[in-house]
Formats: sequence, structure tokens, C-alpha cells
Amino acid sequence: MKQLIMLLPLLLFLHGCGEDPAGPNASIGSVNITIKHVFGDKDFALGTSYSLPNGESISCSMLRYYLSNFRFERADGTMYTVPQDASYVLIDMSTPSSLNFSFPNIPAGTYTAVHFLVGVDSLRSTMGLDKRMGVLDVGAAAQDMYWSWNQGYIHFKFEGSYTSPNGSGDMRYHIGGFGGYSSKTINCVRSVKVDLSGKPCSITSNQSTAVHIAADVQKIFTGKQAFSVATNNSVMFAPFATTLADNYATMFSHLVKD
Repeated sequence: MKQLIMLLPLLLFLHGCGEDPAGPNASIGSVNITIKHVFGDKDFALGTSYSLPNGESISCSMLRYYLSNFRFERADGTMYTVPQDASYVLIDMSTPSSLNFSFPNIPAGTYTAVHFLVGVDSLRSTMGLDKRMGVLDVGAAAQDMYWSWNQGYIHFKFEGSYTSPNGSGDMRYHIGGFGGYSSKTINCVRSVKVDLSGKPCSITSNQSTAVHIAADVQKIFTGKQAFSVATNNSVMFAPFATTLADNYATMFSHLVKD
């Protein structure tokens, strides 16, 4: 019963009203999504130092995170949900090819928002290993993004170094937790909605449409609740992880291209 209660919100997310999967006779196209990392108004790169508003600075050596459960929303509120088995992406700043990914078989139409989760949902996290392949394979692509001791994925991993007015040191954020399997734990899966209404995504038959999304790394530190890196330089499975999750959920916005 506890498992059912914990999985119910995810089931509602996946089976919300107004969804219409593409039928065999539907006119379909594809969407190619590109993630561009920035730091405020600057391009973001590994190994480069960036200043925070509080006087601290950070440099990132690793940035990896999961995006999943993609849904495309029309102006009237109806949704197209990407089949869940095909909806998991592992973003890795050190692997440029991971910043571009496509979804085929999207029903033709005009879409004004894209929804997704940052992290791996509770339903998939509790499935058998045969249902967790590709970027979720704990013996391959997900080997460094999974806690075997906690039976859960690391949704978001950020490592590097920091400098503050009072010193410097290493920085490590490994953020996981999906609410718990048999008992309640922290939940750092976050829902994101990217508004595309500034330039709606128009899907036409047999064509690929590009959508560019900016991911502002500065928001990890300043998003919903700003904090001192020197005070919170190492966070894993702890209550403060939810603060980081709330912050990284604010990273994403539509990057309009001419």
C-alpha cells in the first residue's frame, strides 16, 4: 500500500487528462532538442571560473543530470506524451553529443510548452533491471549515476571547486532520492515546464523541428534560494539536497533562435 501511495503522483503525471498518443494514421514529425548551458549572460564551460552574486566563485569539472518523462503541450492544454521507455536522457557536459537528442513520431501541430522531469521518476527507479537499459543501465551508462546502497539514481551530479572571501575548497553535489520505496525519504525529482509561446514549436509531417533550451548553471546557486557554497560545499543524501533540487528546477528556459 505504501508503494502504491508513493507511485500515485507519478502515475497521474504520466496519464494526465487530455493526452492523445499518435495513432497509426496520424500525421507525424520529430523534435530535436538542444541544451545550451549558460551562466547568467555568459556561455558556460567546464574548467572556467564564474562569479556568484555573494562574492564567491565556482569552477565546474563535472555536470551530469537526467531529464525524463517529456510531454509536449498545445495551446489548448492537450498533451502529447513521449512513450516513457524512450523518454530518458542523460546530459553530460563532457560529452557534447548528449546535449542534442530527438523524439520521433510527434503528432503534427503547434506546441507552446514542453514539460519534463529533472531526475528519474519513482516508477522507473523501482522497476527490474531489464526495464532500466540505455542511459539507465546501472552496469554501463548509469554506473556512476546510481547509488546501489540506496537503490536509486543520482538525478543531478555537479563537482568542482569554489573560492570564497574566507578560503577555497572542493565542491560536490550528488543529488538523488525519489521519495522512497518502502518508507518515505527525500524526493529530489522535480517537474519543469519550459514555455515555448515566444516561438511555438510547429511540427509538420515528416519534418524535424528544432527546440533550443537554455540551462542556466548560476540558478543552481541562486534559483529559488541562494546559498553559500563555502557553507554547503558537499551535499548528498541530506535534507539540503531538496534546496538544490528546487534551485536546479529553475535552470531551464526557451532559447529563441532566429
